[in-house]
This record gives sequence, structure tokens and C-alpha cells, in this order.
Amino acid sequence: MTPVYAIDKTLTLGDLRFHYRDWDGQGWPVLLLHGLASTSHIWDLVAPLLVESARVIAPDLRGHGQSDKPDGDYSFQTIGGDVRRMLTALDMKRPVVVGHSWGARVGLWLAVHHPDQVAGLIMLDGGIIDLGVMSWEETRQRLSPPHLDGRTVDEFRETIREKSPQGLITPVVEAAILANFEIDIENRIHPRLPRAYHMRILRAMWEQRLVELYERVACPVLILPTRREGKDAPPLLARKELCVRLAGERIADVEIVWLEDTIHDAPLQRPHAVAAYIRRFLSERVVREEEE
Repeated sequence: MTPVYAIDKTLTLGDLRFHYRDWDGQGWPVLLLHGLASTSHIWDLVAPLLVESARVIAPDLRGHGQSDKPDGDYSFQTIGGDVRRMLTALDMKRPVVVGHSWGARVGLWLAVHHPDQVAGLIMLDGGIIDLGVMSWEETRQRLSPPHLDGRTVDEFRETIREKSPQGLITPVVEAAILANFEIDIENRIHPRLPRAYHMRILRAMWEQRLVELYERVACPVLILPTRREGKDAPPLLARKELCVRLAGERIADVEIVWLEDTIHDAPLQRPHAVAAYIRRFLSERVVREEEE
């Protein structure tokens, strides 16, 4: 297979500049949305596997990556509004939206509030657990981002290698992870998403009521949750499995496929499996139904 490379592009919407990666490709439009504090580079291993059957684009959302970081609102309405304007500007009509982690919640919001603009939704280990079962204080304490600002690249590299499954951290995966940070002349890392904005997004996630959204989704949905039996904390895994079952009961047209022995960052660990499920969803649930 001939190597497929992305072209880095920018898009100006109003007074904001957005960065996105464009793999081109042939077929149905697919929009890949990254998670909180991540970037479009999370899709660097998955996107090239889609181009023979899809037109593939992955943006850096507001506050993230190389996109602008305005001081203001980071609600789902604002982020979703950015995505809608991107779709119009890029002439992406009724894409399949694939969201990882927080990106799945953005995709869910878009599918519910603008159903005419989404042909299908794939939620990759996101849009599953309703944070509202905890108080905001507990959510803030548990899910605040780690303090990484100022650590050396070597220190951070050693940390991610220690915490990752053996063999995961290849040069390409390491580059995708390091894309979440700016690196200064002293070789120290600084998160691209400012901490204050991270917390605004976390607050919006805490306020989002997933069950209410599930019941309003009209398009076909594929949920790809991850789990690692014997490695995930049992209480958290039990909670996750319960929430996935609830999503399956409330979404009208849904398929659930567990990615076994898989970490949260499935696009980096299992790119071939993730891409295969996206291609199958496109061919069986979107393109075929449109033709019929």
C-alpha cells in the first residue's frame, strides 16, 4: 500500500483560525474529532487506512493543538458551532462523525441538535459515562489534568513508556502524543490547551446529560468502548459497562462493539481495528442505506 500523508491546512472562521489535517481520500466524508487536551494527531495512524473509502479530515478543536485559543466559552454549543461552520466551509455534507473521548460528546451534541448534518456517529470510548453522578467538586478533584508544564521531554517520555502497554510507544505514537505540547528551547513541555480552558470543558462535560441526548439521536450509531479485564479498576469498569448498556437501551439505532484488551487511546494502540470498524460502518450503515 502506498503511504498516505496528511496535508496540514488552516481555516479561518470569523476571527478564529483553525488547524486541520487533510488526508483527502475518495468516498463518504468522515470527520475525526479528538479528545480533551489531545489534537488531530491522535488520528495519524487511523486516517491513512480510511482514504480508499472515505474523504477524511481531522481538525484541532477550539483551544487545542495549533488552532486558536480564545479566552471565552468552551461549552458544547460553542464547540459544536465551530464544527458546523467547519463542515460548511469545507463543503463536507452529512459526514460520518467519529469522536474519541470528549470528541464523542461533541459528535453526540451535533447529531442531536443538527441531525440533518450528520449521517452517522461513531463514539470511540467516549460519550458513555455521565459525570453528573458525582458532585462538581469530586469531578474536579478526580479529573483535573496532571501538572506536566515544565517537565523535560525526556522525563515525560519515560513516564509515558512506563504507563503504556509494552510495544505501544513507537516513534509515530510518541510524536502523536508530543503533539499535545509545545516544546521550548530548553526541551521542556507545555500543554497546548491552557489549564483554565481544560477546566471549562470539564465543567461542560459534567453538566451534559447523556441519557437525555441518547433518546434524541436519529442517525445510526456505533459505540466502541474499550476495556482491559484484570487491568481496569473493577468499580470503574462495572460503572462503564452499566453506562454502555444504558446507551444501548436508549439510542434507537445503535450497535455496540467492545474493544477488548485496549487502552483509552485506541486510535494509537489499535488503529487497524478502529479503521476496520469505521469502514464497515460506512459501507453497511451509511452508504448502503443511502443507496436503498
